[in-house]
Amino acid sequence: MMKNKFLILKFLTLFFFVNLAIGEESAITPQVLVRFNDENRQKLMNKEVVYKYTEIKGKDGSENGYGEAAAIVAAPIDRCFTLFCDFNKHHLFFPRKKESKVVKTWENNALVYKKFKVYFTTIAYTTLYTIHKDIYQVDFKLDTGYPHDIKSNAGYFKFDVIDENNTLVSFVLTKVETGLKVPAFIQKYITSRDLPDVVDCIRKRIESGGTWVKD
Repeated sequence: MMKNKFLILKFLTLFFFVNLAIGEESAITPQVLVRFNDENRQKLMNKEVVYKYTEIKGKDGSENGYGEAAAIVAAPIDRCFTLFCDFNKHHLFFPRKKESKVVKTWENNALVYKKFKVYFTTIAYTTLYTIHKDIYQVDFKLDTGYPHDIKSNAGYFKFDVIDENNTLVSFVLTKVETGLKVPAFIQKYITSRDLPDVVDCIRKRIESGGTWVKD
């Protein structure tokens, strides 16, 4: 009898510590953060904005890549997505964006006219946003059918559940061409600063319940 009690106690102790370890690992590393390295995962859990650049080599030997900035927002995913998709208000919190106006909508698409103040010049163009509510993603690309001061740009914003009160927000820029002869390393440097700024402002806007505005 004592032997059976000892075995039961041993099993329960082992079960407790196994589940404790699983719980700790789940809390430290949510599944959506696995694609980040250890350093960036820790930064994200510490509520920092992270940036990474992924190099891609083509079959012809050409080099390309994309930049990504991400942060954890203290808000449920549906609230994040709803506040972000209010495109008419993006100029209130996006860095350097001076105007943001929806000019046309249909099905899950929105055409948005945007104007930016970049140093001593103004850049304007129209972006096609495609909203995928089922996967909480918004794709974007330049609509060349409208006047545009840049050659091309494309990417997406992605929202992933961390838990019921926290969401991972990612901004991925897959393509950008200003039309100017700017060295690739300078363009990468600018992107590495701009993308985190955008994500940080999105987080502030959402966590304020849609009231925060930039200076």
